[in-house]
Amino acid sequence: MSKRNRQDFENHQFINSEEIFTNNNNNMEEKAKFVKLEKEIFSYDVCFEIISMLDDSWFILNNCTLISKQFFNVIRERSKLVIKFKKKFTEKRVELFMKSQFMNSIVNVKFSSWLLDSFERAEFISEMKQLTSLNIYNNRIGDVGAKYINEMKQLTSLNIGGNRIGIKGAKLISEMKQLTSLHTYNNRIGDEGAKYISEMKQLTSLDIGGNQIGDEGAKLISGMKRLTSLHIYNNRIGDEGAKLISGMKQLTSLNIGVNEIGDEGAKLISGMKRLTSLQIYNNRIGDEGAKYISEMKQLTSLNIGGNELVMKELN
Repeated sequence: MSKRNRQDFENHQFINSEEIFTNNNNNMEEKAKFVKLEKEIFSYDVCFEIISMLDDSWFILNNCTLISKQFFNVIRERSKLVIKFKKKFTEKRVELFMKSQFMNSIVNVKFSSWLLDSFERAEFISEMKQLTSLNIYNNRIGDVGAKYINEMKQLTSLNIGGNRIGIKGAKLISEMKQLTSLHTYNNRIGDEGAKYISEMKQLTSLDIGGNQIGDEGAKLISGMKRLTSLHIYNNRIGDEGAKLISGMKQLTSLNIGVNEIGDEGAKLISGMKRLTSLQIYNNRIGDEGAKYISEMKQLTSLNIGGNELVMKELN
């Protein structure tokens, strides 16, 4: 692995899927030269413990799988893989992935932006039966793609941001009652789509930014009592919406930037005593509103840039 690729893995904890599946596809048995042992030296449990001490999945797949058939089987049956897809999909790549013996070992997948022409081409994702986390942001999958994802009942974390899923897609995603974390930013769902998302009462983390849901959408989202983290930026929310959001006393993290919140809204937000992280940038907050925010002594992270503070000082 090049120094650059290794650094990428260390930073992101992802492995390059092209290398994995090229080396571990249906030609694996032809390429691999397994060590022939008269008997197994270690039990399967001991082999798994050895493998578990390694945190480099690339190394495991491209080296440990070649030690013996026993190690190969242990990795295939017990290892949990985290993969990042970086290259444009072709029919050949999809074919290789579908034939891989490690499909059921994958628990976490992330797609880089703009890899898919349509979700049908990557329908193989639904074959990853152990997948619990999927990040497919900015891939233009639309409501058709949302339909495929809707069928993945084992997912607990989903980032489907920037995919133009619309109201229909929001409805489909809202049926995934096993999800606890959802990112559905920049999807044109409006307040009608927000209504469907608000029915996901099990969510603890939600990013619904950039969907123009307005105060009506904020009202719907404010009823999600299990949320501890909410990103609701760029949604045309004013002081009335801020009042509704401020009633979510369980929140510890809130991004309500790029809205239309003034001093009154800032006062209301300042009453959220459990918040430790607040992003309230690019609103209409002046010195008075800043004073209220400054009283939130429990905050460990704050972004209040892009408001009217400097302008008021100059005037």
